[in-house]
Amino acid sequence: MNSVVIYGSRHGNTRKVGEAIADELRKYGEVRAIAAEKAPTAFPVETELVVIGGPTEGHRMMELVARFFDRMDKGALAGKAAAAFDTRLRWPLWLSGSAGAGIVQRFERAGARVIAPKMSFFVAGNPPVLEPGELERATEWAASLAAIVNSKASLVTA
Repeated sequence: MNSVVIYGSRHGNTRKVGEAIADELRKYGEVRAIAAEKAPTAFPVETELVVIGGPTEGHRMMELVARFFDRMDKGALAGKAAAAFDTRLRWPLWLSGSAGAGIVQRFERAGARVIAPKMSFFVAGNPPVLEPGELERATEWAASLAAIVNSKASLVTA
C-alpha cells in the first residue's frame, strides 16, 4: 500500500500526529510524510491512501492546509482513498470546530473516496501540547485505515 500523509502544524502537535500515522502505515507499504507547505500538487498513480490533517484554528482548518488544497492539481485526488484528522481542544465540537470537517469537504469536492470519519486528536494548555495517549490513538487509527484500504483492495482483486 502506498500512502501520503500531509500535515499542517503550528506548535508541532499535528506534525507529531502525522508522523505517528505515517510510522504505522509504513508497516503496510511505502509512506511519505510531508508538511503541507512542501507537499506536491499531484500524487503518483500508485498512491492508494492520502491522509491530511491540521490544527483547528478559528473553528476550521488552518490557512496553510487550505492553501495546499487550493494549489492542488485538478484531479489529483480523484478516486484516491482519503482520511482527515485534526488537532483541537477537548471542547464540545460546537465550541471548538474541527479542521477535519473542512478537510473532508475538500476531499469530497476533489473526488476522493473518504474511507473513515474525520478523527480529532486532543491538545491542552497554552502553548498547546498533545494530551497523553493521543499518539497511541493516532497509531491505532492509522492501522484501521490500512485495514480498510487493504480490505477494499482485496475485494477488487478477488
